[in-house]
Amino acid sequence: MAYFSGPKKTGGLNLALSGGGVRGFSHLGALRVMRDAGIRIEGVAGSSAGAYAAASYAFDLPLEVEPLLRHVMDRKLASLFLQGGNRLLYLAKVQVRLFRALRDPAIDDAQRLREGLLEYFGDVRIEEAPVPLALSASDLNTGEVVVLREGPLVDAILASSAIPGIFPPVPWGGRLLVDGDIVEKVPVSAARSLGPAPVVGVDVSNPIRLHKPRNSFEVMLMASEASIRRLKELALERCDYTLSLVPEEQIDTFDYGQARRVYQLGVERTEAAIDELWALAKGRSGGLWAWLKKVAQHCKS
Repeated sequence: MAYFSGPKKTGGLNLALSGGGVRGFSHLGALRVMRDAGIRIEGVAGSSAGAYAAASYAFDLPLEVEPLLRHVMDRKLASLFLQGGNRLLYLAKVQVRLFRALRDPAIDDAQRLREGLLEYFGDVRIEEAPVPLALSASDLNTGEVVVLREGPLVDAILASSAIPGIFPPVPWGGRLLVDGDIVEKVPVSAARSLGPAPVVGVDVSNPIRLHKPRNSFEVMLMASEASIRRLKELALERCDYTLSLVPEEQIDTFDYGQARRVYQLGVERTEAAIDELWALAKGRSGGLWAWLKKVAQHCKS
């Protein structure tokens, strides 16, 4: 794409990459556009799916879909959560997993995922990253945000993306860590820990789905989704700029078939926002963007 005339001199940005399952592949598209444009990333923070993309950028790995997808795709989880085909077979698979969940802390032991991550990233540590890296997780006992700046990278990614009930909590320094999105939907605290550069929050959440609940289970699910949305809004209010990679339609967490589509979404949305990102990186319009953000928030309310 002949969108850029070439790299320019820039100050720099800190990125806060949110979680969102397969939608996290849009982070890779956004990162590729910023890299190719020559925008300097001072530091990159990631939570849950954002942790995969943040680590890929920090360790200078390919910012493309296929290399990462081959190492993290779990077909068993995809077949469990994506309903299709024989409904009786689908319900039987769900029951088997639910019975396991009653006796174990998770329905998947994450062993296959660990092996894939080790093949992809290698046995490296967070602090060895050429670009400063921070991964965000949640303390299952206290509800605190835990920012990981040192330690084995793969263990940190597993902790940051340990969806409660699906993947097991990860022991870390006397804590039990789970998915970073549980406490802070966009890892602003982790991004702020990387230095004084402006923080860009990159949002890959699902769009709101308006509907009436049919049963008590859907009421509980909708209440949880409302809480998550509020956590996202609170986190984005602490960012200097929000890059929205929210798709037009909802995309399930484990719908790996959408990976290339959301990657392209990340490319296109970031190209459209590149002038604003340049202005923020150069420090030209920090006050202007903060003012515009407040105006937009006021209009929403």
